[in-house]
Formats: sequence, C-alpha cells, structure tokens
Amino acid sequence: MGINGIGGLYSGIFSQMYQGIGGNNKKYSQYTSADLQALMKKADEVRSPEFKKKIKSQLEGNSSADNGEVGTVASEMKLSESAKDLRQKALELSSMSMTDIKDKDVLVKRVSDFAESYNKAIDAMGKSDSVDALRAGVSMTNSVKTYSGALSRMGLKVGSDNKLTVNEETLRNADNNAVASIFGSSYSPVARIADKAETIGKAAANKAQTTAFRNMMYGTADTDSGYGGYNTFASTFLGTFFDSYM
Repeated sequence: MGINGIGGLYSGIFSQMYQGIGGNNKKYSQYTSADLQALMKKADEVRSPEFKKKIKSQLEGNSSADNGEVGTVASEMKLSESAKDLRQKALELSSMSMTDIKDKDVLVKRVSDFAESYNKAIDAMGKSDSVDALRAGVSMTNSVKTYSGALSRMGLKVGSDNKLTVNEETLRNADNNAVASIFGSSYSPVARIADKAETIGKAAANKAQTTAFRNMMYGTADTDSGYGGYNTFASTFLGTFFDSYM
C-alpha cells in the first residue's frame, strides 16, 4: 500500500479508538475535515492579541464572583487572591522586630490579620479543583497542625476544621522570645506558610487561566461544544494529521 493508498486510514483508527473508550457517545462522532479547519482557525484566534484580552477580561470579570461551584474561573481566582493576601499577612507577621512584638497592640493586630487571612484561604481551597493548589494546601494545614501546641501557647488555636482562632489574652501574656521564635522569624512556621501560600496562589491562577481558555475555546461540560466533543475532535485531528503526512 503506497503513501497515497492509506488516506483516511489513520483518522478512522483514531475515531474508532475514541469511540471504543467513550462508549455510545454518538453526539460527537460526526466530525469532518471541516471541523479540523475550524480547529485550525481557533488556533489562529488564540495567537491574536484580541484573544489574550478576552481571557484577561474573563479572569477579571470573574475574580470576585462566587456562585458556590467548584473549579470555576471565579473559584480559582478567589483562591489565588486569598493565597496572595495570606502570603502578605504571613510575611508581615514573620518580619516583626522585637520592638513590634513588645508592642502588644501591634502584635495582636498582626496575628489577628494573619488568622483571618488564613481562614479565608482555607474556605477558598474548598472550592478549588487545582491538584497542585490542593496538594500545597494539605501540606500547609499539616504543617500548622504539627505546631498546634506551640501556636496554642501563643494564643493561636488550630480548630478541627483547620481554621485559626485568636485568644487575645493568651497572646498578650505570651513570652516575647517565644513569640519571636514562632511568629517573627524567617524560619518560623509562619514563614513556611508564606511559602506554601505562594505556591497555592500560583497554582490556582494557572488553573483559572486554563479554565478560562478552555471555556472560551470549547464551552463548558454542559454544552454541545463541551469537553467530550473536544476529546473526540482531538482524536480526529490526530488521525487527519497522520493521513496527511504518513
């Protein structure tokens, strides 16, 4: 069989492979070379500055929304912003001087702000679908639990829901040197939280960007242009590629 004699062979193979995996999903089984051209047109759109602007607009437009759903652009952006704020509050706490620590009003304010930000990040992680963000989040909460005894002596209690509550009286009466070792050091548990928060924020932002891109290119899983259709389309694309060049 010559080169010209195998035209259409690979596209058929790839199409059958996908149908075998996907079962009786006939909704997406009628893709043609015209669909390949449409996909190539989409690729050209992605390269354009206008498409980048659309993605940015979608991200910014969804950053403050909260519809209760998991893994949306809105939920991932909310986690990214919460993690960014947590990192900032953790750095402010871990960079305290002994003068700051001795000023109990400053100390209580820094610790309270940190605890509030930490709890918001915990809530936001419950709506994330980013594996990398959730993995870093679990590592962060496990680290906090490890130091729960020391934190409690500083007036920062770790609850069964992983959230933090501040006992102001205990915090004000805590030994200054002990406070410095737990909060005010670049090697403290709080500094480690800052590192984890940075990882969480970046992972959630990446997830938001890929989700926004996917939504604009292929719709959502509930539409006729959903992800299942894209998977079938990808199979057809591969087959057509091999038909053209093999």
